[in-house]
Amino acid sequence: MTASAAAVETEVAHRLAQGDALSAFDCAVAARREGIESARLRYLMVRALAASGDSLGAMHLYEQLDLATTGDVDSLALAGRIWKDEAFDHQGAQRTSFLQKAAAAYDHAFRVSGADFPAINAASLYAMLGERDRAVALAGPIAANGAADNYWDQATLVEALLLLGRGDDALIHARGAHDQAGTRAGDRASTCRQIMRLAASGAIDPDKAQAIVELLRPPPVGVYCGRMFRAGGEGEAKATRAIASALDEKPLSALIGPLACGADILFAEAALERGIDLTIVLPFAEDDFIAQSVQSGGEAWLPRYRQCRDRAAMVHFASNARYVSDDCQFILGSHTAMGLAKLRARELETAAIQLAVVDPEIAARSGAEIAGTNADIALWQGRGDETLTIAVGDLDRNLDFPPAPKPPEGTRRGLYAILFADFAGFSKLGEAELPIFAAEVMGGIGRILDDFGDAVLFRNTWGDAVYAVIDNPATAARIALAMQEKLDILPPGLGLEGQKAGMRTGIHFGPIYRGIDPVVGNELWYGTEVTRTARIEPVTLVGQVYCTQPLAAMLELENARDFDCDYVGKVRMKPLSSGAMPAGSSAAVAGSMAQSEWLSRKSATRSSPSVRSSEQVA
Repeated sequence: MTASAAAVETEVAHRLAQGDALSAFDCAVAARREGIESARLRYLMVRALAASGDSLGAMHLYEQLDLATTGDVDSLALAGRIWKDEAFDHQGAQRTSFLQKAAAAYDHAFRVSGADFPAINAASLYAMLGERDRAVALAGPIAANGAADNYWDQATLVEALLLLGRGDDALIHARGAHDQAGTRAGDRASTCRQIMRLAASGAIDPDKAQAIVELLRPPPVGVYCGRMFRAGGEGEAKATRAIASALDEKPLSALIGPLACGADILFAEAALERGIDLTIVLPFAEDDFIAQSVQSGGEAWLPRYRQCRDRAAMVHFASNARYVSDDCQFILGSHTAMGLAKLRARELETAAIQLAVVDPEIAARSGAEIAGTNADIALWQGRGDETLTIAVGDLDRNLDFPPAPKPPEGTRRGLYAILFADFAGFSKLGEAELPIFAAEVMGGIGRILDDFGDAVLFRNTWGDAVYAVIDNPATAARIALAMQEKLDILPPGLGLEGQKAGMRTGIHFGPIYRGIDPVVGNELWYGTEVTRTARIEPVTLVGQVYCTQPLAAMLELENARDFDCDYVGKVRMKPLSSGAMPAGSSAAVAGSMAQSEWLSRKSATRSSPSVRSSEQVA
């Protein structure tokens, strides 16, 4: 194994331990694209995809990479992990079937290796399935051995003791596990999830399980916001001390937010000093963000911005569009950060908390704001979530904003959900089949859009393509899934039996313009984000719904619990020709270079439908 492979393995494993499965997966994929290979890296890549929530995608990759033939205990046990996670996406007989497959996989890994890790997982699954004797037979030797030299040994011992009804002993060892876990939020979350599943199945004492989960639960995920101000002076010194004190008193698993001058950069610096996993979310093109939100507070902020950006675990862009003096762009960025914080918290079995730096004097005289710190606080608290307010006075707010382009007077622009779909297999239809397609396929889609009434603000078609603008992300996801379900079974008479045919749907959320087409006089919805959505649909798998990271974040922020988003990864986008755009849209960047997109998938085949998501990068 090369030194570079060892370094990548270490980095991917670290990100998994921190609970950042998405960046762990991306790191592994990027390394393999650069020619870095090892058996361990392939295992870690599949494990990261499984940890992100995409069980079936992980199993497909597991089989594609032939991990079952390695003989490595971790790779053998990983099949059990994948089937176990898939089981909890289902109910009833389907769940039982997947639990049985998971138990068999773990049991096989144990028989091959004799290791405690697959043994305890097999024992827990047998307990969930009601096979108490098999569970006790596997858990007993682990408890009798009692050796626990590291976190996972302690967690394994805790689980074995719980299965044997020795809850008090389990709690004692859980305290040892807590001391050894440190800041490894992902490891803590995995243990908590397992114990909660056992308790829910009736396999262990629920009271003892709850006490252990409360002890091992990862700290909250933080999302931050705060005032921009100039560097230096007593105001910055006060803010630095206040933020440091807040983070020392309130440990966090991760911290997510933007990187403007003032409070944002201070939060980022404090997180990096404490080893807190940091994710940066920028609202629009970086050069414009630096000019508007970093250098406006003085040149001293720029090197600090770059240091934080380069040291962050991840940097996301809510949009790569240029800044056009529109508050919607800042709103999209802050809402994306809040949604990502809630997504990360859910993955870590913990809570999300907002940290906000406010100047009491400014707050007292501020009116209603649609963007900025006050608006972010109001939205977060309006969703019933906790805000830790950090009051800091004497902030130098003498900012120097550069001029920026503005849309002409009277231009309308807002935040909307955007849907593009087309029918794979349309080009294979003959002249006789086209009327059936128009009546049954496109007609069925039209009826679905009708069912959602005024929520569909605009719709159009072009051949087999569908383009719609929808008032909110959750409604867009429901429409996309309804379209997919409608076409799971194709109408007879199309002549596509046995062929790969069906809808491919991309959905996104962002700021777009609304106006009148000057040529034909129809309503026109247009902008860079419309084009971004149109470029997702061609790379979407047939029968799937792909969404962008901002839309996935909005679903979480809105507490839309009837969806799950499964991570696809960074998918290479194709250039889009203007002929591919339906009427009523505008290809603002048609024919531009291909980019990657952080995509998530939704599928209507699960008890909780699942969307897949992606991230755009420069």
